[in-house]
Amino acid sequence: MNPEQPLIQLRTNTRQILSCQSDFLLMKQSVDRMYQLFSTITGIDISGYQEEIFLPSGKAISPSAAAHCLLELKRTAVFLRGIHQAILDKKAENPGRPVKILYAGTGPYGTLVIPLFSVLSPADLQADLLDINPCSLNSLKKLIKAFDIGEFVGNMYTDDASTFEMMHDSDIVISETMQACLKNEPQVAIMQNLIPQMKSGAVFIPEEISIDAYLTNPKMEHDRLFYNEGKEIPFERIALGNVFTVNRENLETVRLRNTLSLPGKLDSFPELKLFTGIRVYGDETLGENDCSLNLPQKYYDFRVQKADAVRFWYETGEIPGIRCRPEGSSTIVSRPGKYPRPDYYQLYLEKQATTTNN
Repeated sequence: MNPEQPLIQLRTNTRQILSCQSDFLLMKQSVDRMYQLFSTITGIDISGYQEEIFLPSGKAISPSAAAHCLLELKRTAVFLRGIHQAILDKKAENPGRPVKILYAGTGPYGTLVIPLFSVLSPADLQADLLDINPCSLNSLKKLIKAFDIGEFVGNMYTDDASTFEMMHDSDIVISETMQACLKNEPQVAIMQNLIPQMKSGAVFIPEEISIDAYLTNPKMEHDRLFYNEGKEIPFERIALGNVFTVNRENLETVRLRNTLSLPGKLDSFPELKLFTGIRVYGDETLGENDCSLNLPQKYYDFRVQKADAVRFWYETGEIPGIRCRPEGSSTIVSRPGKYPRPDYYQLYLEKQATTTNN
């Protein structure tokens, strides 16, 4: 394949994503064309099947599931815009050399940096790529060859980002390995591992993830979603406050906890929901319902049992996520996912060892 033609297509769509602001039609057209380009070159699309990898720090989703993330248009656009601006800012700080990036959890498309290679030069940017799944890295190699962008890429690592030891300083470290309310995937564990290894002044993307709690009325929530039709519908939520925020200054698991008091309106606003806000970089943010990362998550229904307060904490491990317990209840409430808990990581290591030995 002549690399010039696919590279021109990639560049055109990347520029449109970076410049189309809130024009969702242009955004969708660009993302869809980018997906068609990537899936054709790699042979990986959203309908395929590859195994997920279960790590001690959470679930690494399959390449097909990771490919699907590209199609969440605002998610893709906001992350690409934030990272592009971070690169420009770092380049301005150090004009004599390329900006160095570590991208941990690339998936099969390297969605958050591969498009930017088409609008920058190797003198602007050098990237190391890391993913736990060999299938994803093999897919990336196909893209690098098809677009002839090898000059942008330094090292490629098959490793677990939650335990990875950085061998080189990076100006920007990227890892978007999360779901709404930080459940199941190892985003927090990766941040806890990589951020302390970063040099002073380096940027981690996303810069901040905040979890906020609200009491909601089920009918109001339903009507707001399905019966708006231009009419003004009564709508209210009761803000309980910030559960916790994860950023460079607030990483320790012991600090990712809070107890929030409940008002006396539980009859009218009985459902406790958590909302995920993401500051990618600077002014580039994702909020409620912008993508799957920002979908509100129902955690408790106080029609089951009333309380005066609720305690929240973040739990790391095989199935990471936020846990909560209403005051006076012995029941711990969580949204840990529905997959089973055998030692998949040990099975994965044994399989890799067998493959290597053979």
